[in-house]
Amino acid sequence: MAAINDLQELFSKASEPIAQAFAENTVSGGGNVTPTQLIEAVEQFLLVFDKLDREQGEYSEILIDDASQLAEHATGCLMDLSVWAERFKLMREKQAMESIALGIAHWTIRHHGEVRILEPLVNALAVRANSTGSEADLRSTFLVIRDIIEHVSNGIRSDLDKSDATRPWRIINFNFAIVATRSQDPELMREAFETLSRNLPEDCPQFFAEGMQQVNRNDFKPAVKAVMEEFFARWTTRH
Repeated sequence: MAAINDLQELFSKASEPIAQAFAENTVSGGGNVTPTQLIEAVEQFLLVFDKLDREQGEYSEILIDDASQLAEHATGCLMDLSVWAERFKLMREKQAMESIALGIAHWTIRHHGEVRILEPLVNALAVRANSTGSEADLRSTFLVIRDIIEHVSNGIRSDLDKSDATRPWRIINFNFAIVATRSQDPELMREAFETLSRNLPEDCPQFFAEGMQQVNRNDFKPAVKAVMEEFFARWTTRH
């Protein structure tokens, strides 16, 4: 994961086109906070994060300020900036904002906080997972997703509103299992499948049924098929 100074550099490069597009665009912000204000806010948050790292240590629990709350506010600003970027068709900059949000989540976890906003992290992780096929990179992505899932707030983890099939909590758990399967590492698959079974039991029968179709249709190792068959049998027997 990127250090705060790396995030600052990435943010500086990615925010400039958004600010320029806003300055050149005559469309009103509709009473919303402007990109200029959002950029200034994120810059200040990153300065605070860097200051806290230097003064309290990179892995210390932050007692003066609430790391979770600071990160939540910063991530909210990044989400608003990504909306502006999409509005100006700056898709690379939108992805950069989501990548920075992922870096901030890592900062939060380092300081024993909880992740309270998932949407930009899910987007950033999906881009990362889809851009690689090597086992090493898939394992690395697996570890990052596991870290996020383990530190999600109880409010998200409770998953009270199951009516939205595209909710980030559902997507990140699915992606965790998919990345594990793509790695063709039975150990990672078993861990991800157990996590999925705990977090989204109502989705497991369909997920493992589709998983069986995929591993039978494609060139997967016998050990991979065995793990998928085990969980498929577990959930079809139960349901």
